[in-house]
Amino acid sequence: MAISPYNPKNPIVSIIILNWNGWKDTVECLESLYQITYDNYNLILIDNGSENSSLEEIRDYLSGKKPIASKYFEYSSDNKPVKILEYTNSDVASDGGREDVIVGLPSRKRIVIIKNDKNYGFAEGNNIGIRYALKFQNPDYILLLNNDTVVKSDFLDKLVNAMDREERIGFAGPIIYYYDRNGRTDLISVAGVNHIMRKGSYRRIGTGEVDRGQYHSIVKVDSLEGSCLLVRRTVFEKIGLLDTSYFLYWEETDLCRRGFEAGFGCIIVPTTGIWHKVSTSKPRAAVTYYKTRNRLWFVKSHASKEELVSFLCYFCLFQFWATIAGYLYRQEYGNISSFLRGVLHGATRKKQPKPIARPASG
Repeated sequence: MAISPYNPKNPIVSIIILNWNGWKDTVECLESLYQITYDNYNLILIDNGSENSSLEEIRDYLSGKKPIASKYFEYSSDNKPVKILEYTNSDVASDGGREDVIVGLPSRKRIVIIKNDKNYGFAEGNNIGIRYALKFQNPDYILLLNNDTVVKSDFLDKLVNAMDREERIGFAGPIIYYYDRNGRTDLISVAGVNHIMRKGSYRRIGTGEVDRGQYHSIVKVDSLEGSCLLVRRTVFEKIGLLDTSYFLYWEETDLCRRGFEAGFGCIIVPTTGIWHKVSTSKPRAAVTYYKTRNRLWFVKSHASKEELVSFLCYFCLFQFWATIAGYLYRQEYGNISSFLRGVLHGATRKKQPKPIARPASG
């Protein structure tokens, strides 16, 4: 059963938010979403095995017991209490099927919470929500949104309108601003990403720039940051879901690249945006390991033969040694071990077949 009736002029969007011990960020994100002007969306909150009181705090917020403050909006009690439909990830995998308790409620008065039994990482955590949405919500689009973001009220209208113009556009994203950078809220974190395959890297467009309207037209880019990524349903049906082996970092880049290889374009919609807190809570050693390993996996999976040879020359002759020297200079000896393990595991992985998995839909 689809929670929202299909309306071709107002497509159904399933919004998936992943929470792990971050309820303070999550409730601010949810409140900004409940105040958007788009009116045909379904919110899915995935709790990725939180080890603190996140779920209790989020339930209190949804019931109206915990008003929140934000510099980006005024708290509203009009949409409280929010009706909660709650599952475990094993419930969803085996059945689900209790959607009738929230059918008919407006988007801002309902939410689905899926409690994972452990932390499945960014990729599989989101995949659990994507599978649920495709099976029970019949969405036209699925939005992956970080919990440490706050959205502009018109962001979903403009993203959906831009994608509706062209069926071969598979991905869309807004300008992403730093949530607070020295008191400023108009500094761009990223306005799309372009790949430099011969170096196994990418160029983040606009990073650190003040937004003076210099990005005013919809343009195609190679990929988008996973903090806010609107994906057409047919993309998942054709190429599969996020690659769970990445676990952390590069998985959204891989998804966009697989979409490109299947004929789907990727656009940035600069007339709207979100603010991202750009979390730095992950252990530095884990960041070093996953970024190193996954970068090598990505290049091996998607580079042409000429690009791969160029990358290997660049990496082996220059970047490997420059990275080690940098860690030694900064006395970050633990990162040397993480970097070397990342190189080893990245180099020894065989090229993955594509598509990796196909979603099961209702």
